[in-house]
Amino acid sequence: MLLQPFAQNITLRPAIVEDVDWAAPLFFAAGPALFSYIFASPFEESKAIFCQAFAHPQHALSYEHAQIVELHHQPVGVMISYPGSLKRQADEKVHQVMARILPLRKLPKILVNLADLTRIKQDIAAQDYYILGLSVLPEFQQQGLGTYLLAQAEKQAQAHKCHAIALDVTYTNTPARALFERLGYHVTCSKSTQRFEQLTRSGGLHRMVKSVESKVLS
Repeated sequence: MLLQPFAQNITLRPAIVEDVDWAAPLFFAAGPALFSYIFASPFEESKAIFCQAFAHPQHALSYEHAQIVELHHQPVGVMISYPGSLKRQADEKVHQVMARILPLRKLPKILVNLADLTRIKQDIAAQDYYILGLSVLPEFQQQGLGTYLLAQAEKQAQAHKCHAIALDVTYTNTPARALFERLGYHVTCSKSTQRFEQLTRSGGLHRMVKSVESKVLS
């Protein structure tokens, strides 16, 4: 629940490309080790790659799939999410964007890491909704904004007539897992590989799911 006086002064809007300067670094900060693993690059280089990708349209890391939460018209958080019916196509287009952004010398290692990741992450059914991630500015954390963003994602899932909403959380991110469990998510699968654990130091990934079938859209 949002803390007062926030509840009356919070809004949600779609991200625009001009949000890249603050929203992309904020989103990256929620999982720098994961992005470093995906892009096979050190943290700062990976952040620059993600910021470039965020500004491109029509793929899974794009601002087009991001929502911005504002407090008193000040942006304070970001979430990327989409229905499963769009996710596969959006994921495939990431490779096209990466081919334009990344030097060719990085591609072999990136492909190895992505192949490893596919052994860990579970597919998303077309009738489900997926939250790639969310992040709130440090000075506004612990004030209910993460819960607010998750509630908005649930409404979007209902609007798309999705059966469930899913996300992934690392083994080491116990505060996030506790939040998700408090909101009704439960772990359906936990996986890791030696390569993933060594490169990310995050243990592995829990897939967490919450049913939205019985919810009524308000």
